[in-house]
Amino acid sequence: MEEQHILDMLASDNPDDIREGAYEAGNSGLVSALPLLLEKLTIPNPGVQEAVDHALRKIDGPSVIKAAMPFLRSEDAPVRNLVMDVLREVGRSDVNLLGALMHDEDQDIRIFGADILGSTGSALAVSLLSHALLYDKDVNVRYQAAVSLGALASPESVHALNQAMNDDEWVRFAAIEAMIKVRAEASVGALLKALNNSSELVSANIVDALGEMGYIKAVPMLIKRLPWCSGPLANKIVRAIVHLVGAHSLTLLDHNEYELLVKHMCVALDDEDVVIQDASINGLTASGAVEAFTAVFKLLSRLDPDRDHERMLGIIQSLARMGYNDFLGEILVGGEDTEKQLAVDILSYVHDRRAQEALKANYWQQTRDVRRAILYVLASSGDPKDADFFIEVLGKEKDQTSLKNVLSFLSRSGDAALIDAKVWPFLRHSYPDVQDAALGALMSVRDAGIRAKFINMTQSEDILDRQIAYYALRAYNEEPDIVPNIALGLHDESSQVRRVAVESLGNSGRNLTMERLNYLAPCLNDDDKDVRLAVIDVFGMCQDDVGEKYLACGLQDPDPWIRARCVESLGKKRDPEMLSEIAAMLEDEHQLVVIKAIEALAVLGKMSFKYVLPLLGHAEPEVQRAAEEGIEKIRRRPAGD
Repeated sequence: MEEQHILDMLASDNPDDIREGAYEAGNSGLVSALPLLLEKLTIPNPGVQEAVDHALRKIDGPSVIKAAMPFLRSEDAPVRNLVMDVLREVGRSDVNLLGALMHDEDQDIRIFGADILGSTGSALAVSLLSHALLYDKDVNVRYQAAVSLGALASPESVHALNQAMNDDEWVRFAAIEAMIKVRAEASVGALLKALNNSSELVSANIVDALGEMGYIKAVPMLIKRLPWCSGPLANKIVRAIVHLVGAHSLTLLDHNEYELLVKHMCVALDDEDVVIQDASINGLTASGAVEAFTAVFKLLSRLDPDRDHERMLGIIQSLARMGYNDFLGEILVGGEDTEKQLAVDILSYVHDRRAQEALKANYWQQTRDVRRAILYVLASSGDPKDADFFIEVLGKEKDQTSLKNVLSFLSRSGDAALIDAKVWPFLRHSYPDVQDAALGALMSVRDAGIRAKFINMTQSEDILDRQIAYYALRAYNEEPDIVPNIALGLHDESSQVRRVAVESLGNSGRNLTMERLNYLAPCLNDDDKDVRLAVIDVFGMCQDDVGEKYLACGLQDPDPWIRARCVESLGKKRDPEMLSEIAAMLEDEHQLVVIKAIEALAVLGKMSFKYVLPLLGHAEPEVQRAAEEGIEKIRRRPAGD
């Protein structure tokens, strides 16, 4: 586009023309358009201002800087801010031009200049800003110079920043932040020196900076400062020392210095800043001292389990690494319930026999919830030395959760004789979950004597006894001679017992030998639907085609739910040879069976298309929908599949 045409559009009063002209001027790098572009910045139209901003950045160079600088004096803040944004980006093309701003009589212009120079990345800008930081008469200019030197993060600014630690407090804040970004070791001495003549607020910032900069040479001076400090400043010094030295190296300090630090770390636990608290926790738990443990435990007990769960877990594990101490035992005796729970949580991570002994010794005087927690910890450790204690609890305890923990311990112990002697009565406990835990313990050991007792239970007159027995015998499924014993349950007068026997003999479809198949096959004709369904489930879980012929037989079952389950199981086996049997079920009188047949055929692929397609016109909407989904699934299958 011709230059004059662009200028004419910019001179227009139409915002659309101005916007288009601005974009064209920018794309063409048209320097002659600069006066008009900057004039249009005053138009309060976001689209126009955006286009002008884009053009100025595209044209770039000293011409833009020279043309834009006068607009820094604009009384219109949005215009002034737009110009500053542009100069921050294009200013690097001629820093000398921007440098003139630092000599302006107007302090605001010097502040703007210092701000812009911080975005140039230029060594010359560092020099200009350093001079302003040291010699400008206005504190706000010096403050902005320090901020911008931080943005540039050049080692060349270290001298000026160090000198600024003798300036006004407001400037010191900015200089400290800049030093953190520059990270020059030469600033450490200046920061330490400034500690002696700074307010507590500035001193706190200095300490934070020393900690963040990571120079360990600051540690001796910080330690010397500690006896003369208190409150937030002392707490910040504690955090800095822990950060610089490392929690696990604090004990390498001089003994007196270390004792002083421990004292202050205990105090810092009450600081409102969680970061300071955590630094103190790390330092104290690394010490191993009982007084340190006590102080951290008190902080732990004040935390909210819902809000501070993750943090509490970290503190608990840190305290556990300190090992067992008498304070924990005292808490178990005389603490509040919440404190006792925390003590138990800590002891759960302590691998020290004294921990288990303390938990056992203090068990009976605890409330129900604390007893539960203790038993859970002891049961999880599975130490055979605790067996007598667990047997005592088994005889006296009434709480179901506690009894389950005891039975869990016995199950882990693998002590068949002990389990055989103590667990049988709990098979008839009033709580079903205790019954289940007892049965699990008895099944866990696979002991010949226990097996014999289960076999004898199959002859009990009590239906529940027989159910339990046949269920338990599945634990011995790998023993070949167990099959006839379980098979007896297939002829039990109770359908519930027969169903359990089917499930145990079926062994989840694994290792279905011909012997097992011969026992199970007649159950397809059982009078009880649930027994027949259990057999179908066993054949459906077979990994090979061994159960397919039995599933095909089930397609003729009088119960539609069983026919549906057979169709579903056959579909999962993906055997093309079963296509005709499954397709025949599309004529079933029960809608569920038809839908399951459609789903099974869809899995078999392209060969099923002709069977499913006619069902798109079925009278039942549910069948139509299943057919549509089946057709779509068949069409998505890869060719040749």
